[in-house]
Amino acid sequence: MNDPSANKSKMPPKRNLKGLMFIVIVVIGFVFINRHEPVNTIDCTPEIIAGKPDVIMLGAWWCSYCYKAKRYFQANKIDYCEYDVESTEIGKKLYREHGSGAVPMMLIGQYQIEGYSEQQIEYALSLLDNINNNAQ
Repeated sequence: MNDPSANKSKMPPKRNLKGLMFIVIVVIGFVFINRHEPVNTIDCTPEIIAGKPDVIMLGAWWCSYCYKAKRYFQANKIDYCEYDVESTEIGKKLYREHGSGAVPMMLIGQYQIEGYSEQQIEYALSLLDNINNNAQ
């Protein structure tokens, strides 16, 4: 005779499948929420540096705040360029020289901003404009 309890032990518990489905849904949701629209990265080339951009950003490809900063610069027509602190020698050097803090790091004239703050960026740009206007 077949023992009904023997068949139960061979079937996977339903809660394990529910748990797995929950994890899959969470992962898919996380990917969906964190996807980004493409944004142009403007690398700091000698030609761009010669044009004296308003902002030099030290960033990294994986940095979500760097992505937000690039979107902000482009939406507000702020002249900027970026050095990747991991893949460019100049980026690595500047990052060390400026204290190796958080990325993104913005260099705006004589001012340095660590992290992403629209208010700090605007304030530093306004100070830079005042200096440039007084010099003329």
